[in-house]
Amino acid sequence: MNHSKSKNPWIAGLSSFALHLVLLLVMAIWTITGSGIRGRLVIDSGVLTSEDLSLETVVIESDADDQPSQSGLGSLEMNSSLLKSDTQPNPLPLLGNVSPKPDSISDTIRHSGTDGVGTATIFLNSSFEGRSAKNRLATGAKNGASGPSEEAVDAALDYLARHQQNNGSWTIRLDDGPCKGQCDHGGEELDAHDIAATGLALLCFLGRGHTLQEGEYSEQVSRGVYFLVQNLKSQSGRGTWLTTNNLKSMYEHGIATLALCEALQMKGDASLLTKPCQEAVAHIVYAQHNDGSWGYQPKEPGDLSIVGWQVLALKSANGAKLAVNAETIRNVDMFLKRHSKNDFMFFYRDSPKPTASMTSIGTLLRIFRGWSRTDPAIIKAIEYLGKEGPSRVDPYYNYYATQALFQFGGKPWLDWNARLRDYLVSTQETEGHMAGSWWFQTARTSPAGIANEVGGRLYVTAMTCLTLEVYYRYLPVNEAVNEDFQF
Repeated sequence: MNHSKSKNPWIAGLSSFALHLVLLLVMAIWTITGSGIRGRLVIDSGVLTSEDLSLETVVIESDADDQPSQSGLGSLEMNSSLLKSDTQPNPLPLLGNVSPKPDSISDTIRHSGTDGVGTATIFLNSSFEGRSAKNRLATGAKNGASGPSEEAVDAALDYLARHQQNNGSWTIRLDDGPCKGQCDHGGEELDAHDIAATGLALLCFLGRGHTLQEGEYSEQVSRGVYFLVQNLKSQSGRGTWLTTNNLKSMYEHGIATLALCEALQMKGDASLLTKPCQEAVAHIVYAQHNDGSWGYQPKEPGDLSIVGWQVLALKSANGAKLAVNAETIRNVDMFLKRHSKNDFMFFYRDSPKPTASMTSIGTLLRIFRGWSRTDPAIIKAIEYLGKEGPSRVDPYYNYYATQALFQFGGKPWLDWNARLRDYLVSTQETEGHMAGSWWFQTARTSPAGIANEVGGRLYVTAMTCLTLEVYYRYLPVNEAVNEDFQF
């Protein structure tokens, strides 16, 4: 019997098994992670060292004709890195939850896939824990605050506390109440806009970590929150704030809802706040126009400026685990897409001319909705805002653009902060009754001039104070969050 012939198949099989095992082990070394960038498949391989942090990149272009996208998302870019050192790379920006069923409304949006009404994450989380007394100084210093900028915030809060009305509200008109006309540049409209003014002032205190129970200004916060709750009118499960001359009700509604939902998020009294917050959110959902926007009045077509406040309010409500209609947010995605130019600049409403102010709002909303910081549209928008630079007279633009740059981070944020922070500190009033406030004089015919004149000194002060709180108010969405104290 010839034993050598019977062994040959067994030896060949063993050799084949060994070869395939080696190949599997080599393939297991590769790690593939999706980054959500459209248009190509990218595999990164190489050695990451602490000295050069370099990667060799192999790019494999995808064939769009062979791989049609069901939603316009394009093909997937994927990165894989072979690490041969103990030094780990910084994690990629958090992309949020990706729906197994792509969104057909937006070309690149990564949403959670929530249907109907629920409390699932339809925004990326950004933590509130930087606001806490034990974390604020360290968080602020790490993110670019300075001693003088913190002193400016302290002075602004003192100014706001001194201008709270006896009923707990704030008003843009400074010719009565505690001020008694000692401040110049009070708001010029007949409507005192006390709902919006109260919301803005509360956001300043909340942004610094003062809550219903904690902080030097907890009494002011409690009185302001109580004013908003008491003046919310409930009807058919919806809550609205109505005043005699309120011609811009959805502006006011969005700001006040944001303030109440933040108060609830910051471990506020759930028995006091849950119902009014949910009713206020229900009114935002009800009031949306079918084009995805909000106007001054419910169901009217609106603009990106009003949209910004409603979406931030809904984001805070979602963070407070209130019911938020996901379809409402997807309608916003549709509105943003239609009101963008070249996919990264945004315009107000009907005018096709984009502006820096509207681009800052649209970019921030996209980041909160889950657009990656590596998305070309986000990168181009940040580059555009960086070239435009901060404004010397427009606190509204500075408020939104500063948040967008801060959320993006890196060198663009460092450059922006270096140009804006100390300028704002240097322009604050430091003496007399108006100490702690800001006023920026500009042409009354410009958008910034109109807003400043309408809102007056209290509006300008609140928006500038919020801008200087950016370092700890909402931590970057790509950072880990404490689930017990998150936005």
